[in-house]
Amino acid sequence: MSLITKLNQRWSKWLIVAIASGLGWSIFAGVLAHSTKQMIIVPFDAAKFAPLDPAHPSGNQFSALWGDPMKGPSAMLVKFKKGVSSLHYHSSDYHLAVLQGTMKHWAEGQREVDAKPLEPGSYWFQPANLSHADACLTDECLAFVYWLDKRDFMSAETQKN
Repeated sequence: MSLITKLNQRWSKWLIVAIASGLGWSIFAGVLAHSTKQMIIVPFDAAKFAPLDPAHPSGNQFSALWGDPMKGPSAMLVKFKKGVSSLHYHSSDYHLAVLQGTMKHWAEGQREVDAKPLEPGSYWFQPANLSHADACLTDECLAFVYWLDKRDFMSAETQKN
């Protein structure tokens, strides 16, 4: 038997063992992950809203649908009152979809007047640590927000200092 044939047989056996081991661990990890996940259903009338900022109880409200926004990734509904936010940033990326009302979203250096009105079905992605502002143009706006890490809110002024 040639040297190449012997090497091929030896490596073939190791390859089969490696694939089988990897597949076994993948199945185990999948079963473990599957067993810890649960379906989550929250009817809108069961959503419990609380102030985004406890210092302003009559201001914008949120309802955590999944996760803990103070600790890590989460999904939430946010009710915005009519008005314009201050320039601010977050330490986490987030995705937002407008569900009700009309909003605007713009980056630092842009003007609100130039921002496009965003009606239900509109979407934006906001990268972390980039200052921006938002506006709710109707009496109330409702949005779905998915945070990739914990939710926070910092004034753009603190970022400059």
